[in-house]
Parts: sequence; structure tokens; C-alpha cells
Amino acid sequence: SGLKTDVYVMSAVKEGVMRIANSSYYIGRGEYELFVMNGDNELIKRKVQLGDSNFEFVEVVSGLKLNETVVVSGMSSYKNMSKLKIR
Repeated sequence: SGLKTDVYVMSAVKEGVMRIANSSYYIGRGEYELFVMNGDNELIKRKVQLGDSNFEFVEVVSGLKLNETVVVSGMSSYKNMSKLKIR
């Protein structure tokens, strides 16, 4: 009949983990350099270990603290910079 469907099966549930929004930056588990906001209105590049994901969120294994602000999209133009000032 020419119909096609995609089926996604949830293989695990993790509770009590820190997570950030999933976006085009995420390609799988491993180490990433993400921009994190500091108290001086600066974005500082930081190494962050990311784990499992779903369509909405990515697990943060290490490198971030609770309630830190992280930029997860629109930063590809700044990948060679280590710090940015927010105006």
C-alpha cells in the first residue's frame, strides 16, 4: 500500500539526571565544548560530558552545575572562540 511509519522504542528511563535541551550540536555521547554564562555577562567555553538523549533532552554527565545557563544553538560561527561578551 506504500505506507511507511517510523517506530521509536524507549529502551531506558533515567530519573534525577541533569539535562539540557537537545539540538543540532548533539551527535552522540561524549565530550562537547559548550558556552556557559558566567556572572559577568560572558559566555565561557567549557568541556561538558554528555550522555544519553531523547528528542527533547540530553543527559549531562559532568561539566555543568544545576541552574547554569548554557547556549545550545546558533553558536557554530563562534566555535573557535573561548569567550564571548554579552551586550
